[in-house]
This record gives sequence, C-alpha cells and structure tokens, in this order.
Amino acid sequence: MNGPSPGPHPTHEVPPGAGLMNTVRWVLFGGLTLLAIVSIASWVAWRIDQRRESASPTAAARKPGAAFYRCPMHPGYTSDKPGECPICGMTLERVDPGVAGAAGTGPRRIVYYRNPMNPSATSPVPMKDQMGMDYVPVYSDEGSSARQGDVPGLATVEIPAERTQLIGVRLARVERGSLGGATSLIGFVAPDETRLKRVQLRVAGWVQDVQVNQTGELVTQGQPMLSLYSPELYQSEREYLIAMGDGVGTTGHDAGAHEAARERLRLLGVPDDEVARLEREGKASSRLTLRSPVTGTVLERNLIEGQYVEAETPLFTVADLSSVWVLVDLYEMDLGRVKVGDRARFTSDGLPGRSFDARIDFIYPTVSNETRTMKARLSLANPGGLLRPGMYGQVEVVTSRGGGVLVVPAEAVVNTGDVTYVFLARGGGRFEPRRVWTGRGDGDRITVLQGLAEGDTVVASASFLIDSESRLKAAIAGIGVDSGQAVGAPMPPGHRH
Repeated sequence: MNGPSPGPHPTHEVPPGAGLMNTVRWVLFGGLTLLAIVSIASWVAWRIDQRRESASPTAAARKPGAAFYRCPMHPGYTSDKPGECPICGMTLERVDPGVAGAAGTGPRRIVYYRNPMNPSATSPVPMKDQMGMDYVPVYSDEGSSARQGDVPGLATVEIPAERTQLIGVRLARVERGSLGGATSLIGFVAPDETRLKRVQLRVAGWVQDVQVNQTGELVTQGQPMLSLYSPELYQSEREYLIAMGDGVGTTGHDAGAHEAARERLRLLGVPDDEVARLEREGKASSRLTLRSPVTGTVLERNLIEGQYVEAETPLFTVADLSSVWVLVDLYEMDLGRVKVGDRARFTSDGLPGRSFDARIDFIYPTVSNETRTMKARLSLANPGGLLRPGMYGQVEVVTSRGGGVLVVPAEAVVNTGDVTYVFLARGGGRFEPRRVWTGRGDGDRITVLQGLAEGDTVVASASFLIDSESRLKAAIAGIGVDSGQAVGAPMPPGHRH
C-alpha cells in the first residue's frame, strides 16, 4: 500500500546565545585553573624559601653564641661578616649573642609576613604592598622574646634605623623647663575706684549757682561746683559765733562750748576756709560753696539748680583718670592658667597701633551667676586720657608655670583613657613602653609628674606606628602563653588582623 511520501527530516534548532554561554564557561574554567596554579606555585615557593633559610650555609657554619649580621628587611638572610643584603642592598645589622634569634639553637620558623608600614596587615605567604615593598617575615622567636613592659598589652619592640627614618620617627629628650603660653581674653576700661570722689552734703538745703553743668566736664581741685542755701548751716554758724564770743578770755566750760561748736561745723562739712572767714568777719552765712576735691572728670551729676536735697544725696562723682583699671572677664576654666602677677597686654580697636602693658594685680573672688565669669584686674597709667571708661579691647595674658618641672612634647604622650604612656628610645632601635603620670600642658608640651627622669629619650612623633607594632608583638607573646601552643604555629591562609 502506497502511503504518502515522507517529508523532509526535522532539524534541531540551536537556542540563541548557547555559543556565548559555552564561551563564558570555558573562560571561567580557565580562570579558576590559573588561580589554582598560582596558589600552588606560591605555596611551593614558600616551602622552598623556608628550606633555603634553614639550610643557610652561614647559619650552619656559625658557632653557637657567636655574633652575626642580619638584614633588617630580610631577617632570613644572615652572614658572619658585615656587608649588604643581596636582596635589597641594605646594610646588615650586627646581632650580638643573647639577642632574640642570635643563639642559633635551631632553624627559625616564619610565622607569617607583615606589611612594613602597617604591622596589622599580615599574610601567610610572601607578597608586596600597594607601594611595591616586600612584606617582612615574622619569626617564631620574635613573639616569644617580646619583653612585657609596665603598660598592659604592650611590649618592647625593635625597629631598624632605616625604617624609623622611613616612618618619620622623631626623638626628644626629657628636660626640665616651664610651660608658657598666651591666653586671649576680653576686657573693658573702668575708673580706678581708689581715685573716685563723691561730692556730697552733710546738711539739707536748696541748690543754688551750679557751676558744673554737664557730665564729662573736666574740673580742677578746689574749683567751685555749686552753692547751697541751708538754714541748718546758718543756725550752726550762729551757735559757733555765740560760743566764740562767750569763750573769749575765759576757760573751763565756756572754752569747751566753743570747741564743741567748732567741731559741729566740721562734722557738717564746713571747710576750714569758711570757718576762718566766720571767725574773721564774725558774720554767719546761709550759703555754702562746695568745691571739687580732686582734679578729674565728672562722671555723675545728680542735681538741677533750685532742687532741695537731703544730707545723704550724692551730687557729683569725680574720677581722676590719670590711672585706670581694665577689668577682664575670666572664665572658670581659665582660673588655673591666669594668676596674679602674670604679664598682660591690652589693645583696643579704638586705638589702632597702640598697646598697654601691665600685670594682673587682682582676681575677684566671686563668679557671676549670669555670665559664669569672674573679674581679673589690670592697672594702667593713662596720662594722656586715651583710655576712656567703657572702652572694650583684647587682653593677652602671658602665663608661665611650672619652672623646673619635667616636660615632654605633647605628641609623645599616648592617652588611652585608662592609662597614659610614652615610648622610651633605648638605643639599637629598641623602644620600650613606659607608663607616665602627667600634669598640665600648654598645647605643645606637657609636664610629667612620674615615670620619667631627666635625660631620658622618648618618641616625639609617629608614636601610633610604634604603638601598633608593640601591641601586635605583645599579642603574639600572649597567644603562646594563653593557648599553650608554640608561638610559631602557622597562621591560617588568608588571615588578616
């Protein structure tokens, strides 16, 4: 039976993108294979390097207890003669007997490699940092030989001279000196209170003939200021004339009454020249002229002509401004820095180019509740009257404290909050942590109360790099003690601190 003729065979269509997916798979496979080859090669190179170092001919030929020379950047290379490292060209350092790793009691095991500029960055295999510098090997005996200092968590470290220069380590001597500085404060000019005079009556009366008519007017000593009409004064002068007439040529009771009448006039403020006029003319007056007691400036005027005033009414305030005060606002935090006797300089925007030198002569004992400040006082000569009451300005107080105390650069002190310490430079690249107790500072230097002696040398800069290495070394030593394992146990691959 003839059926229909078969049609063409069906074809399998390739999904779009299948070729691209296969290419990606092969590329990933090739990358993983290459990464595995590189890892195996690095491990093999590391093992070969360890065997080469342990089989070093100089290490095998060196006698136990003999000094040798070692590269500061590649401690695995040693020599029994001075010279240069064939790897990096650095001068070999002498290692004396008794120094960690110098005894040659056995092969030194590399624990890990660390970044020479950042000791916290480590690697289990040799590598380079971002600057192209080789990581430095750390050996097992370096951790076990780290001497613990008197600061918990820190240990004495050794850093080659070349590296200390590279990281910018600067040293400073502990010496005796004093802390100085300038404190900038705000002050204003005020009259000298010891040169203020009040013009005031001791009797009641009416103001007449006022001759000083405005505040700020200059007056001279003895200059008439006003006249006062006072019935009480007139009556007192009459009593004095009566007592004077009765007492002429007599003694005893009459002489006593005369003296009492004269004393009454003196207590009422009648000047001696008015008493002399009264005795000379024999005529009482109801008018009293008040004169200025000093040469100065009228700061207050509290009257008008024709006004009735009581005995206690202040009429004028006159100030001698040939010497003035500058009152300084002193905050509580500045009290420990500013002392009586400190040199100070006053300047004001109102007097450009002029400055006035003085000393702090008094600090007031009270603190203002509103401003939380107290007042310090300067006394300034003001012969030309340039300084006027109420004028504001800047006061620079030069402080100098603690002569003869031990001082170090403030940057040398590391303060963790719980403990304060410095790093002592012991020579040969060794730096020892030393706990200290400090006092006050001026921003650049700080006093040391305990922990250091005059002549000691401390690290004055880059302390944080030495601190990092010291902590790392102390931690390695602590691992060996706490865990009971050898400090030189290999670190896990890829470990980073």
